Amino acid sequence: MGISRKAAVAVAATTVTLGACSLGNYGGLSVGSAGYYGDGYYDNGYYDDGYYGWYDDFYYPGTGYYVYDRERRRHRWNARQQRYWQARRAAVRDQRRIRENWGAWERRERRAERRERRAERRQDYRRQQRAERRRDIRQERRAQQRRAARQEARQEARQRARQQARRAARQEARREARQESRREARREARRDRRRDNRRDRRRGGDD
Repeated sequence: MGISRKAAVAVAATTVTLGACSLGNYGGLSVGSAGYYGDGYYDNGYYDDGYYGWYDDFYYPGTGYYVYDRERRRHRWNARQQRYWQARRAAVRDQRRIRENWGAWERRERRAERRERRAERRQDYRRQQRAERRRDIRQERRAQQRRAARQEARQEARQRARQQARRAARQEARREARQESRREARREARRDRRRDNRRDRRRGGDD
């Protein structure tokens, strides 16, 4: 026994309402969208084309009865996923537009690639920063070593200069002492000669 046209319309409206209600409210209206449910991303180009996308961390391409995990491994949908996606498909106004669609998956992959590229750039930047810090540390260490070497060289030069000055002073003192000794010896010799001369003259006068 068939059902009346009015009853069929009521059943379809109820199915659409249940499917839309399972999606949540948008601006006070229940709308459908296809996107990454687990990550809060939605492909809402058309509110009534939400028959594919991510739900319960599985991707449904819009046709068939298989969902796919993040590694794109196929799994037969469970009762909850079946109800969800059948309600989403029932909410599509133009059923002829329903076809297999991997757009949300590709967008997620592009986002993942962008995140990986950003992470790689951050890692490269951190590596560069660490390399620059290490280079700065090495340069500063070498500069400190050069400053210490120059300071040590100056100290050694001053020490050598003081030692040379002391040696020169000692040599000068010894030279002056020798000269004074020679002068004193000459004076003694002159005194001895004068004394001998006076003694010789006295002896000659006595004779």
